[in-house]
Amino acid sequence: MSRYRVVFTGLTRTEEYFKGHIARFGITPGDTETMIKKAPVVLKEADSLEFIRKYARTIMQAGGDVYIQTCKERCMSKNLSGCVAGMESFTQCTRCGHRQQKKVKCERCGFILKQHK
Repeated sequence: MSRYRVVFTGLTRTEEYFKGHIARFGITPGDTETMIKKAPVVLKEADSLEFIRKYARTIMQAGGDVYIQTCKERCMSKNLSGCVAGMESFTQCTRCGHRQQKKVKCERCGFILKQHK
């Protein structure tokens, strides 16, 4: 049985917009600030793909950039740290500061990033 998780990678709107909209879902300003600064971070994990898609959609509508990750087992278990992509799998755009999984081009601004292997 697969499990799914929502991973927050950054913002698609302004920080003020995101903070204003995400507060409607009961997330404290302190938690929001931590989430933005420490991205990428796992926000939610569940067995239901439908639930995870709905949760991801809500975060995206609030101005967050997220993706859904599939795990074969319970991802957030302390014994299964291999489910989480390591920090070496991520990069930060030198132009706009967006954090994302390593790719050739920045998802936010389109800047061509340093080639990675």
